Amino acid sequence: MRRGGVLLDVAVVVAIVAVGTVVAGVLEDQPPSVEPIPGCDVVLPAEEGFSFTIGSYGGRYDNPDYPWLTATKASAMSTALIESLPTDVELEFASPSNSLVFQPMDIYPEGVDIAEGVTVEDISGDSTASGGVGRGDARAPLRVSVEEWDGEIPPCVEERIDERTTLPDGTVVDTLDAVSVYDGVSTHRRTAVAYFADTVASARTSNEGSDALLPLEVDELSNIVANPQLRVTAEVPEGTPPPPRDCGSYRENPTLPLSRDVVERIGASLADQWAVVFPEAQSDRPIGDLVLGSFGSGSACTVVNVSTPTGSTELSIEISIRDTTEWRSTDAQDSSSVSRSTLPDGTVVTSRSDETQRGGQPSEWLSVLRPSNTLVQFSFGDEIDADSLVELASAPGLDL
Repeated sequence: MRRGGVLLDVAVVVAIVAVGTVVAGVLEDQPPSVEPIPGCDVVLPAEEGFSFTIGSYGGRYDNPDYPWLTATKASAMSTALIESLPTDVELEFASPSNSLVFQPMDIYPEGVDIAEGVTVEDISGDSTASGGVGRGDARAPLRVSVEEWDGEIPPCVEERIDERTTLPDGTVVDTLDAVSVYDGVSTHRRTAVAYFADTVASARTSNEGSDALLPLEVDELSNIVANPQLRVTAEVPEGTPPPPRDCGSYRENPTLPLSRDVVERIGASLADQWAVVFPEAQSDRPIGDLVLGSFGSGSACTVVNVSTPTGSTELSIEISIRDTTEWRSTDAQDSSSVSRSTLPDGTVVTSRSDETQRGGQPSEWLSVLRPSNTLVQFSFGDEIDADSLVELASAPGLDL
């Protein structure tokens, strides 16, 4: 029920995905007393809750079960969310899934037994964007979810909200600023939920400690969820690219995290060399828009769909630095699917082909170990020339 200092409660049903497991929970033993809540004609007493655990699988954009969430729609909502943050609130530099990028819906097993009175529909159908935000000395996670919705406004329930506001356009916004205690630990939390005619948008930030500082005020959370660009029916601006995806290989020995300046520098160098080496290629995202690796912030990477004169393929690029002394050994033996060569400047090029073809998936792997020990890795299809990728990886300015 706890992850990163966030305590789940009945105010907003929240699903947290971690290593393929979703944990949702609510507070128990709420007091029966009922106090008036501003904006509410009727207030229901707090309810006793329960917790449950359920397995899940990662989803995808353009899911026919949720046709409103296309890749470009997720990207447009992410941009709108980030732009709605106050100008003095900083978004922490992280991988896409931790940078307020709306993610695909989670998929749950069919016929799964959750808990009495709870269905998959109760906990699914929302796209969520998460990230760390800061203002001054205050740092806290922010989680924003958007879901298609055409129901009635729920009744006011004590301890779920402490104020209800109806905006001029009819949108209803519920807010909460409260402290909860679980297992002896206090958590200061603020939430806001907006009910549009076709959408529910919710936001939450929290920190451990009854007087813990939070970087966003309640009214600022309210402004975020009331942004009409978060509605499922809001139009996507023409030319919106798909959102960046998590990428990068597993790093058993993490290195120092890369700064935003370093990632932008090597991204610019990569883009300049790409224009020279692949003048006729087109990608669905700028090739130089690198992000931090999701399995270790010591790498920068990207995944793009590339169209060349010979066809289209997915291309992944990862740039990192690691101890690869054994890669430079002259005793390394080639196999039927792996070959290794050393260029005159000491660059080591290793390539591997996947003997089992998978429909639409990259079948070639290439790594270029520069003299500086900067490692540039690619996975790609036959539509991209490997020698050209070696030239791309030799661009000036890529050394870490």
